[in-house]
Amino acid sequence: METRISGLTKLFEQSIGIVEPWYIRSIETQGAEVHVYVDIREGNMLPCPECGKKCKRAGYEKQERIWRHGDCLFYPCYVHCRRPRITCKDHKTKVVEAPWARKNSRFTLMFEGYAMLIMADMPILKASKLLRCNEKSLTRIMRYWVGKAVSEDNLEEVKSLAIDETSFKRGQSYVTVVIDAEKRRVIDVEEGRGEQQVIDFSYKLEKKGGSCNNISYVSSDLSATYRSGIRFCFPQTNHTVDKFHVKKLLLDALDEVRKSEQQSQKTKKKISRKLLMIPETKQSEEQRNKVEEISKQYPKTGRAFRMVQAIDTVYSSFNEQTAKERLEELYRWMRRSRLEPMKKTAKTLRNYFEEILNYFRSRLTNAICEGINSMIQAAKRKARGYHTFEGFSSMIYLIAAKLELALPNPLRNLE
Repeated sequence: METRISGLTKLFEQSIGIVEPWYIRSIETQGAEVHVYVDIREGNMLPCPECGKKCKRAGYEKQERIWRHGDCLFYPCYVHCRRPRITCKDHKTKVVEAPWARKNSRFTLMFEGYAMLIMADMPILKASKLLRCNEKSLTRIMRYWVGKAVSEDNLEEVKSLAIDETSFKRGQSYVTVVIDAEKRRVIDVEEGRGEQQVIDFSYKLEKKGGSCNNISYVSSDLSATYRSGIRFCFPQTNHTVDKFHVKKLLLDALDEVRKSEQQSQKTKKKISRKLLMIPETKQSEEQRNKVEEISKQYPKTGRAFRMVQAIDTVYSSFNEQTAKERLEELYRWMRRSRLEPMKKTAKTLRNYFEEILNYFRSRLTNAICEGINSMIQAAKRKARGYHTFEGFSSMIYLIAAKLELALPNPLRNLE
């Protein structure tokens, strides 16, 4: 005895997004697949895809088209239809697009919406297995909808930026990531790193409703090329060098002193690099005792360590004037330290005095960049890398741009 499910046709109409005069002619199973056949009622005038005017029908396209839809009872589902043609006075004969799919796509809008939800939380390789769809098709879906949302993104209210780089491929391959520091979201991804990338972003900012003159604060690393681009594009801005990058600059110099002194003494006892990276205020009593012991045995390393701790004192200042006095004192100390790596670093600090002290006006850091960068690298590792810049940038936008995608949400009825 055949079992009938009442309302099945109506359920599929809602799932696919079919409205009059389109209707489902039949639903069939073929092996382990579900096939839905859609038709359009006769006698209706249809709008021209170009101008929207109601036009007379002119038969159907020659070949039936097939779109992949969401699975039905864990079986792949496909939508079949021969789309009607119309005759327009201005645009001649045109094929009417199916309302359940975008132009030139072989997937229904509902399938693409579900795929975007999956890809936001899952590597493309796993998503392709779950959706039973190849990676290239999923990448094209992602690039289309992310690109559409990015092009329509309004940047009118952007007033503060954080600019950082993240690695793309092995070797010297990087992309520049621009973040709205207030809303904590990615607003641009540029291939490469340097002045030109900042300039390219400034054009996009103006094109999307923003203004370079409205950017009050920008935070970046110590890159000289970013610095020149920021000065050129955002003349009204307060440029802040990220304090974590300043601290890293001193830590790298400390590490050079440590290696040099350890090699000169030719001792088998190694100096713990990780121990020297811990701020003095966060060290346990045991760790402080070890640092004191290291400072006695390796006096140069001990002095360099105290200089690194001094930069924390600068950033703990209550106002800019106090910070300036402490920074100048640290600079003089490093210059006369007779430790070449620290002396070299002191010159870099002098070149960035103004940008370092701007922190006490903006209180802006690249901490949000580091958080987003960790998300990007984790997604890249899980996906075993993205081979093109377009795919990589689309992934960054998808997970960190907080975009409003113009797609149907297949889970809307569950909310």
